[in-house]
Amino acid sequence: MKSDPIRCPEQKLTVKIATGNQFAFEELHRLYFNRLCKFAFLFLKSKEMSEEAVSDVFFNVWMKRMQLKSVKNIRSYLYTAVRHQAIDYLRSQKSYPQDNINAYELEITSPEPSAHDTVERDDFRQLLQHAFDELPERCRMISRMYFNDQLEYKEIASILDISRKTAEAQIAIAVRKVKEMFEKYGWNR
Repeated sequence: MKSDPIRCPEQKLTVKIATGNQFAFEELHRLYFNRLCKFAFLFLKSKEMSEEAVSDVFFNVWMKRMQLKSVKNIRSYLYTAVRHQAIDYLRSQKSYPQDNINAYELEITSPEPSAHDTVERDDFRQLLQHAFDELPERCRMISRMYFNDQLEYKEIASILDISRKTAEAQIAIAVRKVKEMFEKYGWNR
């Protein structure tokens, strides 16, 4: 029995995009645009510039779609491209308006909650957001990539050009500091 060399749905999209399938491109855009904007925001601190950077990346992906045939992991490819685009934006801009750090907040999803659960979830979300905001910038970035975007350590390491051990250590620091913050405020649920 022969296994399918294209296992993940994103890889199937990549193959379709490389052949010019616009619907596949739109699906990839739908899957990643918001996540990538949140990631770009970690560098650019501007929602508008983040969205512009991600739009530029998607424009380039479509324009150079034939090159996608050689891309093994489209998720890592997109995050790396956004990182480079954000750095290019930072280099080209002397100064620009920066948004509040919470322009893109942490995402917590769950099934339909009751009114009591909603209040508790909002309290939890506020405390968690506060804890993440207190983290050093690099630690916050790596943690959001891990928890929000569900990237693996090796993907984070590749995207940010750091070692896997550094990514693991930063996640451990984030977990410890968040736990300390929750204990400090008596949240022990």
